[in-house]
Amino acid sequence: MTLRLMAVVAIAGTVVAGCRVIGPVAGRPGTPATAPEPSITAETTQEVLAKRAPDTLVARDGSSCRVGADVYAATEIGSQFRCPWVPGPAAPGP
Repeated sequence: MTLRLMAVVAIAGTVVAGCRVIGPVAGRPGTPATAPEPSITAETTQEVLAKRAPDTLVARDGSSCRVGADVYAATEIGSQFRCPWVPGPAAPGP
């Protein structure tokens, strides 16, 4: 083999070795087909008891949810809203 051909073979071998799969791959035996993305906070649906301007919805249990201006304006008190509610102090009774 010539020096040039040996260099090409060596580079090709390095590329192939560097492209091997590390870690689980979907479709291989013993690995899941899909991996769920982690959830930072769980979303729940609660009744909106009050609204605090400019962007906070308040649930019956006192938890709150910050939303965009358009969502804040469109959400009615008494409606059900799905959000990652953040615990807060107990809300006063109606």
